[in-house]
Formats: sequence, C-alpha cells, structure tokens
Amino acid sequence: MTNAELFDRYAKTRDIGLRNEIVEHYLYMADILIRKYLNKGVDYDDLYQVGAMALVSAVDRFDASKGYEFTSFATPTILGEIKKYFRDKEWSLKVPRRLKEISTRIPAAKEELYMKLQHMPKVSELAAYMGCSEEELLEAMESSKAYGAYSLNQTIFENEYGSETDIQIEKFTAIEDKGYGNLEYEEIIKNVVVDLSDKEKRIFQRRFIENKTQTEIAKEIKVSQMTVSRAEKNIKTKLLKELSR
Repeated sequence: MTNAELFDRYAKTRDIGLRNEIVEHYLYMADILIRKYLNKGVDYDDLYQVGAMALVSAVDRFDASKGYEFTSFATPTILGEIKKYFRDKEWSLKVPRRLKEISTRIPAAKEELYMKLQHMPKVSELAAYMGCSEEELLEAMESSKAYGAYSLNQTIFENEYGSETDIQIEKFTAIEDKGYGNLEYEEIIKNVVVDLSDKEKRIFQRRFIENKTQTEIAKEIKVSQMTVSRAEKNIKTKLLKELSR
C-alpha cells in the first residue's frame, strides 16, 4: 500500500494501527529535524519524543486531498513544537508570569496597532496600547527572545540597519506550527515572485531571505541604494496586495 493510500484509508477509518504505521514510516523526519537543537541542555531522547508527538499530531491533521506533500506539511509542525518546548522550558525556569503574559500578547497587539496607526508603532506606543510600561515590554521581548535590544525611540519592526519590516512580511518569514497556513503563505510568495523582474528577484532574495542591508545589495548589483529602497517598497506592496486578496 502506498503512502497516499495509507493516508486516504486512515482519513476514512481513523484506525490507530494505520496511524502508527504512517508515523513509523516518517519518524526519520523527527530524527533529522531535532539534530540542530542538540547540545543545548536537552537530551536526545527528550527531543526525539517531542518530535515524534508532533509527527503524530501532523498525521492526524493532514489532508491528502489538498494536494500537498506530507513532509512539507509536517516539517513546520515538528519545528514549531521543538521551539515551543525550548521556549516553555526556559520560561518555566526564568520568566515571571507577568512578562510571559505580556510576551504572548505582543504579536496580536502590534498587528492591531499597525492597522490602527498605519505606521510601524514605537515601543512607547505599543506599551501604552497594551497597558504596560515600556520597561516591562522590553523585558518581555528579551525574555521570549523574540527580539534583540530596542531603543525606546525606534519602531517595533526596525532592524539593526534602520529599515522597517512590515508586520505582514513577518508572516512570510516566521516558521510556526501552522501547517497549511505556512503552505498558503508560500503560495502567496510564489505568486508575487513569478511576476518580479530579474533585478527585483535578486533584491527579494538578498533582502528578505538573506537579510542583507540595502547598502550591501546596492553594491553587489551595482545600483543606487535608492533603487534598492524603491524596489523593496514595490515588493512589499505586491506582497501585501496578494495577502489581502
């Protein structure tokens, strides 16, 4: 019986034996994906168990009729659970409950505030919106390791080179346990990139994937930084337009 047939039969019967057979076939994924997280204070067996349980969850939620490969669907699920395990482990040892609560509210709050203000919110603006102090907000960010050090005057999405990254762009680059959601974002990116010029494709690759500065990109492809800046804004506009469709 092929893997596709196994998934199809399991979807109809929800037979635990079939599920176990599928999980055993794909356990190699857990073994591969946890290796980059070894030697960080957690035993191999513990990480392997986290990966295996995530794999079971992925098998339960996978819908072969959508046309996606199971490995593409399961990978973000497994990685997401591994990262969550490390985050929860660290939080349970070091982070006060108040800061943990603030940290978990930040993603939704910053998106709501971005939509309300139509510009990238500063730390002071986000803190006021969330009803906490700027110091608490910065501590929460550092505790969850979601961000590095911040100036109180810079925007929430300002990176170390001073350029802003739109909130929606984070959705394309972050790897979370969203299964089909991540695949949908990949499709959005593909739909946009296919219509970009060769120069824009190079800028997209260097800027959004390799995280190079506008200056570095301009020097590499022998154009002005202003040209790179305009191309970046054009790419963001297209991504946001595609996202809102």
